[in-house]
Amino acid sequence: MREMSNPVKSPAPDSTRNAHRLDRADRRLATILAAAALALYLRTLAPDVLPGDPGEFQAAAWRLGLAHPTGYPLYLLLGSAVQHLLAWVGIRPAAALNGLSALLGALAVALLYLLVLRWTVGPVLVRRLAGVYSAVLLAVNLTFWSQALIAEVYTLHTLLMLALLLAAQQVIPARPGAPSPAVTGRGLILLAGLAGLSLTHHGMSLLLFPPLALYLALAGRGWRALPAHTWPAVAAAFLLPLLLYLYIPLRSGPDASPWYHQRLGDGVLQLYTNDWASFVAFMTGRSIGAGFRDLTDALAQLPQAAFLWRYHFGWAGLLMMGLGLFWLARWQAWPILALTGAYLLLQQLFVLFYDIGDILVYYIPLYLVGAVWAGFGLLGLASARWRRPASDDGSDGLEVAPAALLPAPLAGLIAGALLLWTLRDVAATAERIDQSESYTARTQWETILAAQPPAGAILVSNDRNEIVPLFYLQAVEGRGQGLTGLFPQIAPNVRFADIGATLDTALAAGGQQPVYLIKPMPGLEVKFALAPATPPLVRVDGPAHVLQSGPPAYPLDHALGPLRLVGIDLELAPGQATVRPHWLVETPLDGDYTATVQLLDAAGNRLAQDDHPAGGVYYPTSLWKPGEHLVETHRLALSGPPPAGATLLLGMYREPALSPLAPPIQVPLPP
Repeated sequence: MREMSNPVKSPAPDSTRNAHRLDRADRRLATILAAAALALYLRTLAPDVLPGDPGEFQAAAWRLGLAHPTGYPLYLLLGSAVQHLLAWVGIRPAAALNGLSALLGALAVALLYLLVLRWTVGPVLVRRLAGVYSAVLLAVNLTFWSQALIAEVYTLHTLLMLALLLAAQQVIPARPGAPSPAVTGRGLILLAGLAGLSLTHHGMSLLLFPPLALYLALAGRGWRALPAHTWPAVAAAFLLPLLLYLYIPLRSGPDASPWYHQRLGDGVLQLYTNDWASFVAFMTGRSIGAGFRDLTDALAQLPQAAFLWRYHFGWAGLLMMGLGLFWLARWQAWPILALTGAYLLLQQLFVLFYDIGDILVYYIPLYLVGAVWAGFGLLGLASARWRRPASDDGSDGLEVAPAALLPAPLAGLIAGALLLWTLRDVAATAERIDQSESYTARTQWETILAAQPPAGAILVSNDRNEIVPLFYLQAVEGRGQGLTGLFPQIAPNVRFADIGATLDTALAAGGQQPVYLIKPMPGLEVKFALAPATPPLVRVDGPAHVLQSGPPAYPLDHALGPLRLVGIDLELAPGQATVRPHWLVETPLDGDYTATVQLLDAAGNRLAQDDHPAGGVYYPTSLWKPGEHLVETHRLALSGPPPAGATLLLGMYREPALSPLAPPIQVPLPP
């Protein structure tokens, strides 16, 4: 009877060298992919100090100090080593840490290629094409690529997740159609160690642990046969890396982390207290104030999620992902399907519910799973008729039908077309995310320091991202020493709730330290007396109603909803009237309002009007607090002297519906 097919069997001794040559070829191809990705990332790499979290990491790593919660000890230790090593050859520490992200991202691309190879069976050419396709999808993914250009933690997180997946495959090499192998204790210990190490980097690693457990349960057998000493060794391998978190209390002092202990008047603004409660809050991220959305708000994020998937993969990539899911189910690759599917589901739910500003980077693990599924989709196009062996002969592969669904040349042509489709917009994408000319933070702070702020000055911005480069200049380059940098939410309390509260705190607690804005912030003049200084600095002297306006020239007492009009100042000049309403805030306002001042004649006809957002951009009415005395300024263009019996109408409304805060106030024009 003629055989219908030939099962794939374990290699004979004479073929072992051929298998090793294939392995070497795969390693070379992985190296080529990593080198190509690294070249791309280095070409678009940020060259200098950066604002925000990257700038903080650049400073903290150099000093082996603290960054923001959760601490990232593994990243900071690795980053510090790279910074100091490359400093010997003249590379700036900021650029070195940016380059580390590029290197880690390139290694992740190579690991993804190897993972797809290990999870697949069939013709080696098709498997390699599938691996290359998945790797390229990750390498040029817009969000992943952007994180490979700056000093950030997400390329290392991706690398660790891929290392965990590869380690799990080493413990139990589950492939489509392969019988369940016995669990190996040594591999399990390695997997546990990597899991513990991943937790010393990013808490998001926890989301992979339940899917990994499901994979191990479905793919392996012989758990009870493991030696008794295996489980204590597994626990130790997991727990020992967590000792790296001792980095936090050990490096939290003012010598290592001066930005956590800045001078504020006669005291110190201490942002980390070295006690057990603070350590736990810092390590778990509770101290950063991020929370979770309720179900309604989480569901409202679904359109954004759909857009991001389509934007990053396109319709071709989404189609390949769908095909990959179909073939994984068709091949009954339940362990792989359970692992990747559960991971994607948990991660997607997490990003829908997690309420934090930079949520887009939390989609990177989702894109990783999508790239894996797309690789399986390509594999299925070329080898869709694979099926299980007809007999149990010890084979760890699939039986291959006499003819695959597509001839190999056609499969290769389709794979090439898909790769070209993926790469067609790389040049345009590179232009959008290219960081190679990112000198904004350096330029801004060179200008600020050139303005020569007084020694010991407090420099304030409404934006944390703008202040952070100061810490790098102080910690790494030794410049700007003695300056204090403040911004809203630098500490999680009402003293730093917003820019107004932050300036109040600086003025009240700073003692003899002069206070400066590092840029003009129109609108803050309603609350503070601002004085010109060497640009871009603006000096903050104190409350505007005390130092600049004084008591209102024309006292009044009229309610405007939560506000009370306590008086106005009026200045008449040829062609213009300047009106300054004095507002006393009695209760918080429910949003941002536009203020209007109108000049009416005795018959109620409007002669002049000035409308603008009350408090401007930087101190809108949503930030106004009970007890504040605020002074607005309105300038009305006049065609002549105001007529007898003229009145002023003052009010506030919300756009775009023009809904009033309260009925407007109308008062006689002061003489």
